[in-house]
Amino acid sequence: MTSQLKTAIVEFLANEFKMAPDQLTEDLSFSADLKLSPDQFQDLLQRLQDSLSFILPENAVINTVLDLLALTEEENHDEP
Repeated sequence: MTSQLKTAIVEFLANEFKMAPDQLTEDLSFSADLKLSPDQFQDLLQRLQDSLSFILPENAVINTVLDLLALTEEENHDEP
């Protein structure tokens, strides 16, 4: 499930930013590289969660693609 979710997240972001999935490097910053304002970023995260039916922790610190993908691993560790 984790790799499927990661793939879905990368595909979602690639479509959102009209980029090839391989251009979404793990160190790509949502604010610095993609120029998202805090409001735009929150909107993006909400649409991502709604689209892929998963929930990010409210206190999650997400600055890069890697930060976002790492949360899918943490979510998986919480499952029995």
